[in-house]
Amino acid sequence: MVLGPASWFLSCAHVPAPAPAPAPAATAAPAGPAHRDLSTDRATFFGASRCDKANVLLCEDFESGTLDPAIWQASGTPPTIETTQKARGARALHVVRDGNGLSRIRETKTFPVPHNRYYGRAFVRFEALPKEPMTYSHWTIIAGTGTGVRGEIRIGGQLQRGANRWGVGTDNRTPEGTGDWTNSDKDPAGQAMPVPEQQWMCIEWMHDGEHNETRLWWDGIEHPTLATTTDKHGGRKDVPYVLPTFDAVWLGWHEYQPSTLKFDMWLDEIAIDKDRIGCVL
Repeated sequence: MVLGPASWFLSCAHVPAPAPAPAPAATAAPAGPAHRDLSTDRATFFGASRCDKANVLLCEDFESGTLDPAIWQASGTPPTIETTQKARGARALHVVRDGNGLSRIRETKTFPVPHNRYYGRAFVRFEALPKEPMTYSHWTIIAGTGTGVRGEIRIGGQLQRGANRWGVGTDNRTPEGTGDWTNSDKDPAGQAMPVPEQQWMCIEWMHDGEHNETRLWWDGIEHPTLATTTDKHGGRKDVPYVLPTFDAVWLGWHEYQPSTLKFDMWLDEIAIDKDRIGCVL
């Protein structure tokens, strides 16, 4: 179902089903709220929607079949809610783009957040990522934005040397910004895995504007090479990496290099909270 101008949004509710496959390895995940299961066991990730009992600031499972315009705003190629794939429940958001450009949903409902720090969690599945004949591609699937500092705080990846790898960065090109850069995943050391296709993944992130820190977890496992601080980042070394006062986050797809390829991905059970969420909740 294509989301028309008046109905490309949805509320937080329940979410869809399955998926196995090996999880990437890296460092052990730190503890979260005592009541939350931060297991890395993929067998616990999938099944019925869990939004109705999540007790988080926002949980979107796409089970209603429409996007709530009071929560979500879409831009670019309209994403659709479908039943062909799902991580939980019966439905997921299908994001397809022919050629470079964007297709995404954005929410401001959960902002501002206490201490300017929020955690996100989304189930992600790629059907078609950048590949030959492209030799390089830079893409984003999640970005936080706000006031006080220009640019997006990005989660995405890059195609380099024939493989897509996760990456984090920003595009703040202002004189006081660190520039346009992306750090690529190097965890675990010497064995970093390419981003897989045809497999559901649980991606978690933290954007801490009070301390200017970001972190990322893949299937519950933290990848420290994708963490940033004020002075540990991939941009200009003479400029501190300062995060904005967050007022929005978007999820979907944006690819920047000229291309005629079809890019195809799914998103499911998106959650936002003031504490780490994990892949089980």
